Amino acid sequence: MAGTWPNLDCGDLVTRVRTYLNEVTSDFYTDAEVYRWLSVAAKDIAQKTLCVRRILDAVTASGTRNVTTSCYKVLHVEYIPATGRPVMLTKIDPLKLGHYPGVTPGTSGSPIYWYEFGSAIGIDPLPDAVYDLRLYVADLPKMQIGTFPITDFSSGWTAGAGTGTWTMDGTDASFSGTNGQTETMTWDTALVATTNYTITWTLSAVSAASHTLTAGGVAAGITFDTNGVHSVNITTSTTASIVFTGTSTGTAAMNVDDVYILKEADFAAVGDQTELDPAWQHLLCIYATYGGLTKDRKYGPAQMLQSIYNNELAYLRQALVEVIPDGRNAQKYQ
Repeated sequence: MAGTWPNLDCGDLVTRVRTYLNEVTSDFYTDAEVYRWLSVAAKDIAQKTLCVRRILDAVTASGTRNVTTSCYKVLHVEYIPATGRPVMLTKIDPLKLGHYPGVTPGTSGSPIYWYEFGSAIGIDPLPDAVYDLRLYVADLPKMQIGTFPITDFSSGWTAGAGTGTWTMDGTDASFSGTNGQTETMTWDTALVATTNYTITWTLSAVSAASHTLTAGGVAAGITFDTNGVHSVNITTSTTASIVFTGTSTGTAAMNVDDVYILKEADFAAVGDQTELDPAWQHLLCIYATYGGLTKDRKYGPAQMLQSIYNNELAYLRQALVEVIPDGRNAQKYQ
């Protein structure tokens, strides 16, 4: 919950920074400046430590090698076949496409390897169909939007005029229908145009049903039809709502619950809550205090705080982020 220890909202962070700077109310240091320092710190922490981790749903396109990622950095890629066990793909050098074991030059097929390429990843061999992927990524920190998570669908959500049925109550949202029926469920609170969002939800009790997701006028491009937690990054094109479109392929059933909405934005109000874990949040205050001392030309104390901040980043990255093998057994593959 925002503003409750150990989760600190923007108001809590500003209060701590002002305490360190010995200025309880805004005078020499404006709130806008403190917000800016906190925002820069959040991005700096995420970029230097890769501590904001997500698992995103993605799909390939037939005949297209690249898959757009819309995140800071892809760390691992998992292929989810229609049947059988999911497989982690091996990362390769893109200069050697078609020359790794299992891939015949000039042929296409299911994913075996992946590589980074700008804001996308590439798949080898060339996909010959739509294949489901999970992207394990590091991302920039975002702000929590609205109730976190949304578990009550009895208000703020509306069903469309389709042939299927969405039933929204205080517990979850349920879709039902018969073969071929479709229906939309819309979150009526508008999103901000040209802004990157992370939307995460839980899908359960899926039977002869699937759904797609559109946010801010942009379709995720994925059909969701399996139980579990799903997550996508979407950059909106227009100011619009979030729309779940359910489709039945028989006597359908499907439940949507625990919707989390995160927005890429700077601190701008006292109630803003970053998604950074509590272990990292106090470092925002240290960085912002460093910014204030630098503005006041107190370069000695500012340099000392900057050193403390950087050393703490290095320690927490090693303690909380890095996976370091602790022995020979940890390095073996089965």
